[in-house]
Amino acid sequence: MLWPLPLEDVDPVAVHAGDERRSRHGRPWVVTNMIATVDGSAADAAGRSGGLGSSADRAVFRALRAVADVIVAGATTVAVEDYGPSRPAASIARDRRARGQQPAPRIAVVSTALGLDPGARLFREAPPDARPIVLTTEAADPARRRALESVAEVRAVGTDRVDWHRALDALVELTGATVVLCEGGPLTVGQLVVDDLVDEMCVTVAPQLLAGPGPRIAHGPASTPARPLVLDRVLCEDGFLFLRYLRDRTGS
Repeated sequence: MLWPLPLEDVDPVAVHAGDERRSRHGRPWVVTNMIATVDGSAADAAGRSGGLGSSADRAVFRALRAVADVIVAGATTVAVEDYGPSRPAASIARDRRARGQQPAPRIAVVSTALGLDPGARLFREAPPDARPIVLTTEAADPARRRALESVAEVRAVGTDRVDWHRALDALVELTGATVVLCEGGPLTVGQLVVDDLVDEMCVTVAPQLLAGPGPRIAHGPASTPARPLVLDRVLCEDGFLFLRYLRDRTGS
């Protein structure tokens, strides 16, 4: 740890589990976790964010998942990264139970087009009592919705785009979530930024230069005004920086 105190041999699971995440806005606390190269690319040459990481990045990834009630990702991210159900280690599942959480977080997928494959690993391997959640719109194709309803909990939370306030309400209704972790992609994160719903932004800076057309970690309409953040913590290993920022709401 480099900030706020220099410490060696930090356990990311213990550090992230010790953070207070209590929303004051009558909704779940929203965390985003993204990775980017030093020059700002959020994906490697193959279009995958996972290709930018390291063993330390994966440790932080698992630590953040360990505190979440629900993990949210866009349909493209789920397909490209080949998502499956979350399967935390036995020690993490035990700690989650001790905190009053389910032993594993639920997975929620954001999809307006519902082009998801019902036979994908995420749906095929999910336990019957913790099926994935699909957040979609009222304009989604009815046939595709019926196909997914056989393997997932499908909720329409907007007319022609996902309304994130309604989406968070649906996640609370389905899971009782108090902490929601968004793992991308950039369009999903960008909408959360515009809607001013991000309470905590965790960013891994990978010690690489990539150039090319790679996406930013948040993409979409510009947020007006800009959303100020406060730097809360900096971890470092093997040249990777792990930054935790909190939304500065002192002026709101």
